[in-house]
Amino acid sequence: MNLGVDIIEIARVNTALMRSGNRLAQRLLTSAEQQALGDLVENVERLAGFWAAKEAAVKALGTGFRLGILFHNIEIRHDELGCPYYSFSGEFARLMQEKKLTHATLSISHCQSHAIAAAALG
Repeated sequence: MNLGVDIIEIARVNTALMRSGNRLAQRLLTSAEQQALGDLVENVERLAGFWAAKEAAVKALGTGFRLGILFHNIEIRHDELGCPYYSFSGEFARLMQEKKLTHATLSISHCQSHAIAAAALG
């Protein structure tokens, strides 16, 4: 079992969002994620959680955002109960298969100042 954790300041994400606007969303999020989040200014804490979740995933994989892995290779979805889960594609999915990792678990939380995510791959 591989574990990755990431924590991010929501104010830092808000500053980046104000500075770059849609460019940040296009870099970090798939089109489905952008639709799910809606207005990013109103949902900056959720955006921070998605960012932390993607960082946690690459830490659990042990690669970081190298070896051709892109933010778009890691999509955050929610089940019918609202629980987050991962959907992997591209180079991330290929490396999961190469490392014989078949399961992924995700937890995301936030408070007023920070968002945190934990990823477990096994």
